[in-house]
Amino acid sequence: MGIARAETLHPIRSDPRPNIVVPRNRLEIRNWELLAGLFWVCHRDPLAALLDALRNLVQRQNVFFAPSGQCAIAQVLSMLPQREVVMPACTCSVVKTAAEVAGKRIIYVDLAKNSVNATSAEYADSAKPGRILLATHLFGVPTDIEAICTLAKDRNCVVIEDAVPAFGARRRGRLLGTFADFGIFSFQRSKRLPAFGGGAIVVNNDQIVDPTKLGAHRLVSAKRTMPLRDLAHGLAYNVATTPWVFGRLVLPLLRRRYRDTPAAEDASTQTEAIRSPNYTREFHPYQAELVLRMLRRMDEIRDRIARLATTYLDAFRNTSVATLLPSECDNAGLMRFPIAISGKEGKDILRLALKRGMYLAPNYGLLPQKSELGRFPNAVWAVQNVALLPLYRKLPEQSAQWLAKHIIEIANAIG
Repeated sequence: MGIARAETLHPIRSDPRPNIVVPRNRLEIRNWELLAGLFWVCHRDPLAALLDALRNLVQRQNVFFAPSGQCAIAQVLSMLPQREVVMPACTCSVVKTAAEVAGKRIIYVDLAKNSVNATSAEYADSAKPGRILLATHLFGVPTDIEAICTLAKDRNCVVIEDAVPAFGARRRGRLLGTFADFGIFSFQRSKRLPAFGGGAIVVNNDQIVDPTKLGAHRLVSAKRTMPLRDLAHGLAYNVATTPWVFGRLVLPLLRRRYRDTPAAEDASTQTEAIRSPNYTREFHPYQAELVLRMLRRMDEIRDRIARLATTYLDAFRNTSVATLLPSECDNAGLMRFPIAISGKEGKDILRLALKRGMYLAPNYGLLPQKSELGRFPNAVWAVQNVALLPLYRKLPEQSAQWLAKHIIEIANAIG
């Protein structure tokens, strides 16, 4: 079972409590849904049905599918005449690749202090007329997107809202992805509604780019093919991440392979990206059917995520473990739960966690060149200190409590 990206599964298991096994992520799509989706003819047209569902959700008419979330970002960027795009110094590397594929010059901004996001304060100096501001809600944690959009309007900038890790999340009751000129969603495997690829572009301002041209635009030739390999992988993935199978078969392999260091994120070149299925494979009706099935129980998923986030928050209250969530965070929309231990680098936390059999997810890496990192101290801090705890519907609250307990023990041990 290949493990390559920061968001892929790692197990958490403690030797003193061998019956507790916590995979770092599990898919929200069930095996019976994966198989039932093969009979997508139950909808006359799953693509049209999903398009209607998304339009109703975001209350916008101009919604278009793309091969992936990263491709959607690149497509929008490539249609804009502005040459410079401003983005956080710490985010998923495929966002940087998307900007490069679109031929844009990248300008980085720091993150807010003790945060995983760049806010309007960090964008202020770089929001010069004629630039694109790419605002990200990393791990589903919302940034102050309203203020960023106001700043952009005052400075004659365009805003793209990267809601890829925040599907269904809201800010003050309004859906993320609907604030900026363009919003981006993703249905890739690690996201909240995993359909093994595909993304969506939401056009909130149709005065900037002709929506019809944007919807038809592709960076490279793309074909619509049935994702049979992804279907097989998804079925195997669901079986492999059941606690019994994971603890007895997968866990020993992963512990041997990743005993010394956590998994590193893949870094794709511009050429590799443009040739990958993320850019060349159109969203398929089968994938649309999967998203529709998960959308029907989105309230159930959100309720479960909110309860797990509350479990973590309650456990870490009055401890040295910092929870990096803003006061108005929609906890039900989180994709991961970011934490940091005051005064301690993440590598120490990860190392001690590994001794207990706990494979925690690190934060994304830094995007600027090493020679520039002195300009981004908060992003450097976030990469060095932030660890990510799992949030998914099948995670038992008891397991979340157990995980939090061991994190607190580690914090006390190195405090």
